[in-house]
Amino acid sequence: MNKQRRMISLDETTDQYIQAYMEEHHFRFPGEAIEDICRKYRDEKEKEWSLQYISEVVSQNLHEVLKKELTKIRLGTNAADKNSQILIELMNGIFFNKSELGTGFIPTSVQEVEPVRIAREEVDRRIAHQRQKRIDWQESRGKQENFSKEMN
Repeated sequence: MNKQRRMISLDETTDQYIQAYMEEHHFRFPGEAIEDICRKYRDEKEKEWSLQYISEVVSQNLHEVLKKELTKIRLGTNAADKNSQILIELMNGIFFNKSELGTGFIPTSVQEVEPVRIAREEVDRRIAHQRQKRIDWQESRGKQENFSKEMN
C-alpha cells in the first residue's frame, strides 16, 4: 500500500484527541491513529446502510405494528370468550328450566345439566388436542433447526 505524505494543521482539541487515541490504541505515529479513525468511520458508515441494518429497522417497526394489532385481537378474543361463557350459562338455565328439576335460572356453578356438561367436555378435548398438536409441531420444528445447525 502506498503512503501519501501530508502536511496538516489541527486545532488543539483535535491534536489532543489524536494523542490520547494513540496512547489508548498503542500507535507510534499520528498517521496510524488517523488511518484507524478513518477506517472505523468508513466501517460505521457502511454498516449504517447495510442490508442487516435496514432489516433490523424494518423488523423493529413491524414488531411494533404487529404488537398493537395482536393486542386488539387479544382483546376481541377475550370479549368473545366472555360472550361464550354467558351463552353457556344461559343454555344451562334453559335446559334446567325445561327439565323436571325445577323452574328458574340456575348457573353452572350451582348445577350443570347433562347437555352442557357434554358440550364443555367436548370443547375441552378439542382444545387439548389442538394444544398437543401445536406442542408436537414446535418440538419437531426445534429438532429440524438443531439438525440444520449440526449439518452446517
